[in-house]
Amino acid sequence: MFITALDLGSSHIKGVVAEIKKNGSLAIIKTIKKESRGIKKGEIVYPEETVKSLFEALNDIKHFDKRCLKNLVFGVSGIKIRFHLSRAAVSIPRPDFEILPEDVERVIRESMAVNLPTGWQIIHSFPREFIIDDIEVDDTNVVGLSGKKLEANVILISVFSSIYKNFIKLAQLVLGKRSDFDGSIIFTPLACERAVLSKNQKELGVILIDIGFGTTSFVVYQDGKMMLARVLPVGSGNITNDLAIGLKCSIEAAENIKRSVGCAYARDVSVKDKIDLSEYEEGLSTQVSRKYIAEIIEARVREIISLIQEELRTLGPAGKLPAGAIITGGGARLSGIAEVVREELKFPTHIGFPNMKEFEITSTHIADEIDNPEMAAACGLVLTRYDLISKKGSQFSFGSKSQYNLNEPWFRKIFKTLMASD
Repeated sequence: MFITALDLGSSHIKGVVAEIKKNGSLAIIKTIKKESRGIKKGEIVYPEETVKSLFEALNDIKHFDKRCLKNLVFGVSGIKIRFHLSRAAVSIPRPDFEILPEDVERVIRESMAVNLPTGWQIIHSFPREFIIDDIEVDDTNVVGLSGKKLEANVILISVFSSIYKNFIKLAQLVLGKRSDFDGSIIFTPLACERAVLSKNQKELGVILIDIGFGTTSFVVYQDGKMMLARVLPVGSGNITNDLAIGLKCSIEAAENIKRSVGCAYARDVSVKDKIDLSEYEEGLSTQVSRKYIAEIIEARVREIISLIQEELRTLGPAGKLPAGAIITGGGARLSGIAEVVREELKFPTHIGFPNMKEFEITSTHIADEIDNPEMAAACGLVLTRYDLISKKGSQFSFGSKSQYNLNEPWFRKIFKTLMASD
């Protein structure tokens, strides 16, 4: 059996194909990276354009092994996603008062009976903590315990319906179904933490910051519980735009400059270190100090971290996180970024990589591809989907099944082309 995970980012579609071996282990057998189109701020705004990029990625997978297209999982992100807390209670109707799995499902379903704003729908619900007969239980696995009343504080993650609808269209395209998409769409920040954070870090208290091209998302854990999750409408693409304006060059040149000589910590760069812009764009003959470039980058990075600081203040004393900050995503590859985050948040700070111990790696090339903070979301999507399949401690529940029908002829045409034999 295969699991194919696709992280649909604003800049690139990144994917991982894993095979579930007979012994239950996960072996990564392929990675994918294609330029994405039609995605802004993590949201699919032009599905027709996105499908063209997705088709390229899926066609690559199909030529590798068509069976890999049968079990896909997408990451959903964007600023139109909300984090809620809900509380619900159910009575245990049996004489022995033993809590069964169906009681846990009932209390989670009850928690989902909330009034959401028009146009929003729940995509995830999972318990943060349980209370049995007014006593809080340390573990989220309460099956087998006894009590007359079971309460749960449940985390709900909802998305604006039009955004979810576009993801459903893509799921319908690649899965060839009109409904039953439970488990095929996962909130990307949750996937990142699954791949990067350890149980000990989440117990101590930690913030995982995923800096993408169009957005920056973060999740906060303390005492093993998720305390906060947010998606901010700024990312490394804003740094590229700032450089293009400051250096009076094209977006393409600014992106290349950022990747090749960019640094987020200007203090580490000498003012005497110069670069020739003509190396990055024809017609530009100006020499620019690398320190000036670093100052532009640092200003935007500090602004992004200041937005995160504002959100952390809402946690009060719970915002003190001994395990510090872990940075992942494409933006984590920017030199000096850990130093800036450490100064701003006053936390120990590290770059987060996917946990390679979770996988069997089939080649050194794949190992090099995976050992990259940019691949954290794709690896986490595979692991989260694997947890759902194997039921290994997963408490996830997914939102209502799609009722959307696929009528667009271009979707049907591309799907038939994709699945046709060579």
